[in-house]
Amino acid sequence: MFSPVVRCEVEQHGNYQKYEYFVYDVYGIGVIGYGVVYRRNGFAEIRVINVHRGYRGEGIGSLMLQKIVEDHSQETICVKTFDSLVHWYERFGFKVVDPEALLLLRTSAV
Repeated sequence: MFSPVVRCEVEQHGNYQKYEYFVYDVYGIGVIGYGVVYRRNGFAEIRVINVHRGYRGEGIGSLMLQKIVEDHSQETICVKTFDSLVHWYERFGFKVVDPEALLLLRTSAV
């Protein structure tokens, strides 16, 4: 049985860090999940979480978001999303702070 694993690569870019999250297929070749978070000064912004169409609904996005929340638990995390994904983010502790812009925050664990 396939057990997806989230891998993270971090790059320093001036005064911020770029975190890239990858989930590979069963062969470890094809990327089936991808995410990007930019972090600076106690604040993390989710820029992308995307799962390959053929793997959606299998928990890969949730696995990636859980890893992002764990990695950035000391920061406030923000995301601008689509209306259809608001409830999904809320399941991970995000709160809507601007309904018109669909901006959500998850405050740090500190």
